[in-house]
Amino acid sequence: MTDHPIGRRAVVLGGVGLAGLTLGSSGAIVADELIPAADRTQLPATEDLMTDHGLLKRILLIYREGSRRLRTGDALDPNTIFHSAQIVHDYIESFHEGIEEGFIFPALVKANTLADTVRTLLVQHDRGRKITVAIIGATSAMAMNGMPAAPGLRTAAGRARVARWLDAFVTMYEPHEAREDTEVFPAFRRVTTDRQFALISEQVAEAQRRDYGDNAIAHFLAQIAGIEKQLGIHDLNAFTPPEPT
Repeated sequence: MTDHPIGRRAVVLGGVGLAGLTLGSSGAIVADELIPAADRTQLPATEDLMTDHGLLKRILLIYREGSRRLRTGDALDPNTIFHSAQIVHDYIESFHEGIEEGFIFPALVKANTLADTVRTLLVQHDRGRKITVAIIGATSAMAMNGMPAAPGLRTAAGRARVARWLDAFVTMYEPHEAREDTEVFPAFRRVTTDRQFALISEQVAEAQRRDYGDNAIAHFLAQIAGIEKQLGIHDLNAFTPPEPT
């Protein structure tokens, strides 16, 4: 995870908080001469980040179903939660949040915009990473250090604890994503010039291609779709409520 350059930045910024973020904000918006102009149509950085949020929302649905099964005693393959949490760890937290902490948040702090919101989002990033590590450890499919596979699911108390972690993650990230999509990303676009925005979008896309390949999102979505099918939550129509009477 932290082998990715942006992933390392995410860990550092998540640890030092807003003070460290402010100190580095002057270098967050890259100078025009550092990145060549894009020679192809490029997905805007904020739209790319919102697509990532769509991926995360589908993982939140998996977490919600996993929590339900842990509480009711219905069968649950630990791998469905483990592999979902790995995607959160390896991509959402390492890359996606690294982009936010390396580009989006510093620009807002520098412009004296949404500083309190940025501070809260940083705290939530840090808390989410800790919850994710706990979920991965509890649902790991491999026996490690003398512990059996999925050690956190072997007792009723352990299953209840993992369910609480899943619920806490969902409860935090639903408003977290909504606030970023409706306030943070639009504000970031307002405080950056067209040139800066285009250059940042290109650098984000290039970092994604370098670290995850050309079809990163499609690859992750395919994994998520398989887990949804395994859990029986893949049919979109099943979420349609009956007409009110």
